[in-house]
Amino acid sequence: MNHRQAPEAHHHHKGKFSEGLINQERVIHALNIQPGQIILDAGCGNGYMAKTFASRVTPSGKVYAFDNDAHFINILKTETQDTNLEAMECDITQLLPIDQATVDLVYISTVIHGFSTQQLQDFLHEAKRILKPDGIMAIVEIEKKETSFGPPMNIRFSPEELQQIVPMTPVSTVQVGKHF
Repeated sequence: MNHRQAPEAHHHHKGKFSEGLINQERVIHALNIQPGQIILDAGCGNGYMAKTFASRVTPSGKVYAFDNDAHFINILKTETQDTNLEAMECDITQLLPIDQATVDLVYISTVIHGFSTQQLQDFLHEAKRILKPDGIMAIVEIEKKETSFGPPMNIRFSPEELQQIVPMTPVSTVQVGKHF
């Protein structure tokens, strides 16, 4: 494993999101989102995927949308008041306010590349703690090849590199948008 240092202590999306670049229907289909599921959208940004998940899990399910950006979390809280979506400002590399083994899916999109090695290990530890034994972690990242957008090449991961550093059994790799 290569040891990397993130440019900053915390991941910041700087107001840039993958919304419009990721095929949401392909994500929903690949992850087999069902009514009643409990999902964490970790590093949710503006919450566009969390809102999609919330509509699919129906009121019988629940979606947690966590991000360290108070501005976007406050907007998301206002938009989703009295729904099955709970938005919260928090550091997803720390102890999460979710009970052990209660989550069906941890979804993290275009965030991992911004973690330091320690932050990545801390996040993975928390993800494993909150996931049900048959739970799934879905990681969406920008391809490790030249694109007109996205993080520097040296902090991107290939699917093979992610499989090496994530201590879970890979199920599949799915193209969910051009360059994702």
